[in-house]
Amino acid sequence: MAYSKEIYEKALTEIKKRRADAEKKAEARCEELYEKCPDLKYIDEKLSETGIKLVKAFASSPEDAEKLLKKLKKDNVALNKEKKDILTAMGLPADYLDVHYGCEKCSDTGFYEERDEKKGVSHGTRLCSCHIELLKKLASEEMSMQTPLELSSFDDFDLSFYKNDRETLEQMKYIFETCVSYSRNFDLDSANLLFYGRTGLGKTHLSLSIANEVIKKGYNVVYGSVNNFFAKIEYEKFSKGNDTYTLDLLCGADLLILDDLGMEFATTFTNSALYTIINTRICKSLPTVISTNLSPDELRDKYHESIVSRIVGTFETLEFLGRDIRQSSN
Repeated sequence: MAYSKEIYEKALTEIKKRRADAEKKAEARCEELYEKCPDLKYIDEKLSETGIKLVKAFASSPEDAEKLLKKLKKDNVALNKEKKDILTAMGLPADYLDVHYGCEKCSDTGFYEERDEKKGVSHGTRLCSCHIELLKKLASEEMSMQTPLELSSFDDFDLSFYKNDRETLEQMKYIFETCVSYSRNFDLDSANLLFYGRTGLGKTHLSLSIANEVIKKGYNVVYGSVNNFFAKIEYEKFSKGNDTYTLDLLCGADLLILDDLGMEFATTFTNSALYTIINTRICKSLPTVISTNLSPDELRDKYHESIVSRIVGTFETLEFLGRDIRQSSN
């Protein structure tokens, strides 16, 4: 999918920082060991001279360069063995002085060359998977930045609000424990959840708590109200030349949390967008959490059966009981 210029710039800045940090750490390890063992510094200096010698050889006498190349390869093998022996004797891995990039595929550049090794053909430069994941993460953060994620956590979810009725308390305790377990064990194979019940029963609080915990695990989460998402999707389609930025993001996020389903003004367009989002995520086996004030029967009255069947048929339904927490606390 296409991302905004700002997202691409943020991603490149982060990738450059990752590479610089990895190289800085390697430099610090080298300085520390060179001081303890000058022989290691001498070996690395000799190894770094190889390229310079070859360039000079090809420039001055190409016919002698092949002979020099063979000699340098032999010398390098001996120097690398000596270096490995010294590091092993010090109880360190053979690659201790190398730069340890976070992504071996692209060496923290964000790009890699796609090659057909059998044919020896290059298919050009491609975005690395680490770069793509970072773009998705930053786009998800941007999409959810208006949501006060930090204001809700499992720690401040108070079950005492439901203590006046035993059945209600047991149900809400079960829902709370289900949400805690869901976030702790979250992965891309996690189930879909449907929270439903009247306003003020804790649906948004627990949705935000799940989002917080899943983000901490490193997954990209998109959270927001259905009404806001549909407004963005509609604006992009009709005012920005059929742009699908928001729709693509909702369809591809590791976890999508749709808040207040049913509060939007339903149109043929919004129903089509909702179907696309839910159906695409089911086909991709990507988990979704939906909260709504409508019961499954009320959802059937509002939406086409093709939408409701996918929600009710593939989501674990959790009914929130009790009185409005906000009124109870007054």
